[in-house]
Formats: sequence, structure tokens, C-alpha cells
Amino acid sequence: MHVTDAAPAIVFRRFFSGDDSPAARIHRSHSRELWRAQSLGKVLRLSAAMILWVPYVVHALVWATWHNGAAIRRRTGKSIARQMGEQAWIAVVRAIPPYWYYRFELFDDERRRRADEYLQRGETKRGVYTILKRTNGRPLTPLTDKVAFAARCRAHELRAIPVVLAFGPGGTSPDLFSVGALPKQDVFIKPNHGKGGRGAERWRYRYTGEYETDDGRMLSPSQLVEHVRRLPFEEGVIVQPRRVNHPDIVALANGALATVRIVTCRNEDGTFEVTNAVLRMAQGRNHVVDNFHAGGLAASVDLATGTLGRATDMGTTPTMGWRDEHPDSGAAITGRTLPFWREALDLVTRAHAAFADRVVIGWDVGLMPDGPELVEGNGAPDLDIIQRTHRDPLGNARLGELLAFHLRHMEAECSVVPVDRAGSRGHAAAHASRFTPAGTAG
Repeated sequence: MHVTDAAPAIVFRRFFSGDDSPAARIHRSHSRELWRAQSLGKVLRLSAAMILWVPYVVHALVWATWHNGAAIRRRTGKSIARQMGEQAWIAVVRAIPPYWYYRFELFDDERRRRADEYLQRGETKRGVYTILKRTNGRPLTPLTDKVAFAARCRAHELRAIPVVLAFGPGGTSPDLFSVGALPKQDVFIKPNHGKGGRGAERWRYRYTGEYETDDGRMLSPSQLVEHVRRLPFEEGVIVQPRRVNHPDIVALANGALATVRIVTCRNEDGTFEVTNAVLRMAQGRNHVVDNFHAGGLAASVDLATGTLGRATDMGTTPTMGWRDEHPDSGAAITGRTLPFWREALDLVTRAHAAFADRVVIGWDVGLMPDGPELVEGNGAPDLDIIQRTHRDPLGNARLGELLAFHLRHMEAECSVVPVDRAGSRGHAAAHASRFTPAGTAG
């Protein structure tokens, strides 16, 4: 339970029919999820969150305006008082937190009129995605487990960055991998279930046969293996060969691997289609990961051509704004065409077929000198990065249409399939079998 989910306009949305647009259906499904299978503990948490919502919004309004208000006043001529009034209005009426006012440029009157079409982080990650992942107790195909993900990609002949060494909890080696020699090349170390670049380390291979980290520390192969074994990650840790970008986009990478986030979704026919894409780039002192929420940049990608739009950050730094060139290298971003674009689209649609029990997946794809390669898949892809970089809401766009389509069918089947007290899961199994191509979800 998050305080942002407890806005009155969200909690009581289920009781108002509203329109039947995809965005409205998604909003109502999130509201129903908040009320679903209520236990006393959940009721108490929801009540506490609703009480905290008002002071949270007041604090967020002051914080967001303090950091962004003056810059937006200079850019638009809109006074601080008017900005604060508009933030308060969309928070109360549309349940949109104040920081989104600046992130999605809702100070623009036309965008603010479409505020209801934006999909919020809570209603996707703690609402829609939760609903669409219900499988009547059956485990979903692996995405968060990077060892299992790499193994599945290998089994389905999907090009993906391999795992060359892995340790489970307590430093034990999974049966899938043996502790052998590390590759004689740069390596990347990260938690087996990590996200957002958490705990990532890059080690460069030297001609002496040793490995060197960014702080100048040198370890022999055996010492590096022991270092990996002792890393304090409860979910385990993996080692992968470090990849480098295609020469056409090296200048945009800032030393890290710039990846394309490509979202695919199961469509009405049970096949899979690409709905959105953005290129993520590191900047500043970050030379290890390209994560957008870790201070990186991102640019929209035109699906038809692979052409980049203007780049931006999360919208929390008013001095960043929108860039046509990379702030570190000065390399052109806007109008640049990504290499191997058609091959990348083909790779992710084939990959989704190998994880067909999942409705939506956000793929991180590296564009290497010899072609695209899967880095990882995300079963609950963040949509802020897409809505921010494309400067357009997703609720009534193609992805919103598909999410609403699956929610509508799940709700229809739920109304006729017996539901247990623990979680209304019987309908999910029927839904999965109906829309999952035979033979692809095992």
C-alpha cells in the first residue's frame, strides 16, 4: 500500500461508471484492486494511507514547486501561485501527485486537459500488472531471476547476454553453472534479482590477467570469483561478459551500455506486438548503468523507423529540459537512426512468444556491433519513461487499449467463474489459456 494509491479520487473511482475508454477502465480496475479481498489489516492500511494522503500532497506540492516553479515561470510566464493551484486541482480531482505536474508538463493547458489519460505508476505496478499476472497459483515464466531468464533464452535460441558465473544465496553455485574460469574480457557483476542498476559493478580485464574496477582495485581471477561469492545479495549474484554498443551510438552511451526499452504486449489475436520504445543513456558521473531513474537520459524512438526524438531526464531537474545533443559528448541525439532496428523488433516479438504467459513485457535490448541482444525482460515495465519522453499519455494509446482489453476479458470471466475468498484466481487460468498460444507458455 502506498499513500499515492489512497487518493480519494482513486479509492472511490470504482463506484463511478464514467466513460468506457481504455484509460477509464484501467483506472477503475486499479480502484477495484484496492477494495478486492479486503482483510482487516488491509482496511487499516488503506485507512491510514487515506489519512496521510493530505499531508503527503501538501508536502509534495511544496517540494515540487520549490524545485521547478521558478524555471517553469520563466519558461511559460505562469505564476507560482497558479502552478500550485493547478497542482492541487489535479491532485484532488484527478489523483495525480504534484511531481507529475512537472514530469509530464501538465502546466501546459492542453496536456492538463488530457490528465485522465496518463497511467500512474501505482495503478500499473500495484494494480493492472498485479491483476494480469494471476495464474491460479502456477509460476510465471522467469524474468526477474536472471539465471533462469538466460537459460530460457538459450533454450529458445534467443540472442541474450549469457550468464558465465552465478552464485545463489550463501555463495552456493546453482546447478546450472559451474565455478570455472572467468572470461578473459571485461565483466559485469550484478544481483540476480536486481533492478535499477542496484549493486552493479564493472571490472575491466587487463593484459596482466587481472581485473580492475573503476576505483583502481586489481584482483586476480580467483580473487574476483571469491569477491563475487561473498557479495551480500540475498537473491544471489551473477557475472556476465560486458557488452559494448554499436559504433553508431557509442557517443550516446557515456561509457555504459545504452539500451532500448521496448514494450511488447499480447494483442487481441493472441500474438505479440511492439507498442512503445525509448533509448536510455547514461550521463554525468554515471559510467556503469543507463537507468532512467538513476539520473540517466532517455529519448523516444519512432517504431516505424528507429529514429530518436529529443532526450530528457525524469523532469526533476528543470535545468536539463529537452536536449538535441548528449550533454557529455555533444553527439547528436535528435534525428539519429538506431542500427539493427528491424532486427531488434523481431527479436523482442520472438522473445515474448517464449514467455507467452505474460501479457506485457518491457525488454531491455542492447544494440551491439553485430546485432541486437536481450539484456533482460521486465514483467512490470515502468511507463513514466515512455509518457515523459513521448510527451503523450498512454491510457488511450495502443498499449492502454491492449491492457484494457485483457482487463475487460478477465472481469467478464470473473463474473461467471467461481471465485475463492483468497483471490478471485479461477478466472485468470481460463484467461491465460484463452489468450496464450498453445505450446509456448511452458
